[in-house]
Amino acid sequence: MELCGEVVNHKFFGRGQIVKFVNNYVTVLFDEGELEKKFTYPSAFGPFLELEKKSFLKQIEEDKNVIIQKEAEDKRIKEEKVAMAIKSKSDKVRCSKSTNIKTSDRNNIAFKCTYCDGGNSEEIVGFKGLCSDDLIKYNINVAKHIWCCSSGSQCYKYLNNEMTRKELNDLYKEDSLICYESKMLEFWRAYAGITQSGLNKGKPMTLRNVSSNSLALLTTRLPHAKDKDRFIFAVFLVDENYEGGNREEGYVGANSKYRIQLSLDEAKKVKFWDYYFNSTKPEKILFGSGMHRYLTDVQSAQVLKKICEIKKGTLEEELSKEFLDHYCKIKEVDINNIPRPNGALQRLKS
Repeated sequence: MELCGEVVNHKFFGRGQIVKFVNNYVTVLFDEGELEKKFTYPSAFGPFLELEKKSFLKQIEEDKNVIIQKEAEDKRIKEEKVAMAIKSKSDKVRCSKSTNIKTSDRNNIAFKCTYCDGGNSEEIVGFKGLCSDDLIKYNINVAKHIWCCSSGSQCYKYLNNEMTRKELNDLYKEDSLICYESKMLEFWRAYAGITQSGLNKGKPMTLRNVSSNSLALLTTRLPHAKDKDRFIFAVFLVDENYEGGNREEGYVGANSKYRIQLSLDEAKKVKFWDYYFNSTKPEKILFGSGMHRYLTDVQSAQVLKKICEIKKGTLEEELSKEFLDHYCKIKEVDINNIPRPNGALQRLKS
């Protein structure tokens, strides 16, 4: 179908002409200020774009119906996967709550999270709501985070004028998948992610070393910040974990009691690279394309000890102390002889 040259009207940008139609995207040059905008075909026609010539409307509606049918099939397949996962949960999820079993030393996990300022306040760094418009633009146009830039991203559709902010907010309230980060401190669950490069690109990642009573650390960095400034904004004791497989990525869920979130000011004091270093390249301070890293029991205890210091005099002082004490007991770490941090940043100073 040859749409190039057709005249359209947009409720915000006014009258324009389609100048390009490639890979299910139409580019429109609007009369006012020669503004050029890209829209998704065919979903943008109707809600946002209206053709002056009606001869293509039938084909556009047919193309829309094809997409609707595909989305319905994808939803059905997704629901079947969820049902199968729930049915086999007893086999897949190891939820042992025993506190006297010594697990392997390097089974604590740090997750790399895209910064989300949704719900940020004096109490929490964010990760409990949709990102602001400015951060959405940064994550897509500047940082080019893979999920944010994907065609399945609702934020990407919003930034490309395929929906309004109200529609985006409504989807979030309806628990539609916007991104893991926007719900991270609401559901207290972290996912392994998808392999981004190499032979396994696109495949779900697994969490083979994690077990019940491992410590999970959620890390991020602010826009434009270097990885050396990556900080830990929340920690929790793992109470639920799924290793993952060929079709589903692994995940960990939090203990209902032992979980602590930090404000932005607090989180900036807990630099991830003060505690962690790459054993093969200890001088390298870069998380890279991987979505998680494994830490030792001692490294994890060092983080909890730092959080205790930060939470002194706050409402979470007692919880942070109890958390550290509980963790040291189950991991058989001497709470009175926790060594000083020896991460990559500390090594640079020495």
